[in-house]
Amino acid sequence: MLYVVKLLYAWLLPPGLFILWLLLAHILFVKTRRTRYYFIALAVMYLLSITLVSDRLLQPLETYYAQPELSALRNADAIVVLGGGSVGGVKDFDGEGQVFADPANRLLMGIRLHRALNLPILVSGGQVFSYTGTEADIEYRLLKSVGIGEAFILKEDRSRNTVENARYTKQLCEKMGMDKVILVTSAYHLPRSVLIFEREGVPVIPYPTDYKTNQEIAIDAFSFTPSAEAVRTSAIAMKEYLGILAVKLGAQ
Repeated sequence: MLYVVKLLYAWLLPPGLFILWLLLAHILFVKTRRTRYYFIALAVMYLLSITLVSDRLLQPLETYYAQPELSALRNADAIVVLGGGSVGGVKDFDGEGQVFADPANRLLMGIRLHRALNLPILVSGGQVFSYTGTEADIEYRLLKSVGIGEAFILKEDRSRNTVENARYTKQLCEKMGMDKVILVTSAYHLPRSVLIFEREGVPVIPYPTDYKTNQEIAIDAFSFTPSAEAVRTSAIAMKEYLGILAVKLGAQ
């Protein structure tokens, strides 16, 4: 089911969505001989390809939780850093495999929080596909390479999505006698993650990082210029909104 969902996302989100829109527009054109359906499809694709729209789709997710003060984190038992994808089989400084940019930013925040709070770091993320790396293993090595002691590193290396992140983290927390954790993930991913972790019975303190949008969204000529980054931002936002809906409907 996990991989079926991933395939559905591939077609429900840009750029797969663009292909479906054009196909639908062509079918409607053949039936009605009206070109307006092409223009509607092009308008949708254009809007999702500019930062004027994509940033406004993502920003409500990123601003849902504010970064708490350090004083609000003192009663936590651990720092949980969620994975977000890795590359397998590539050479690294002291081993093999690297994480993507988003989980790297999350891990960096986890390290900074550890330095400030002296709490253990729990890295959560397994191997999604046979050709990718096992993310928790890679992050475990990275943490050790920057001087984090093994006694402060916990590893959950089975999860393949956020639901499994929460489920297996709960099992580890119960085993270690931990009651509340600081949940570190990308700001856009946090609203859905908190819903899932709380549903699984894991009390969390949300800690957003890896922001993609500025606090003040400026409007200039580039705001109306299509870009691959804007398409990616729109896809991220749409995936999170669909995911939140699925969680609330009990479908995820």
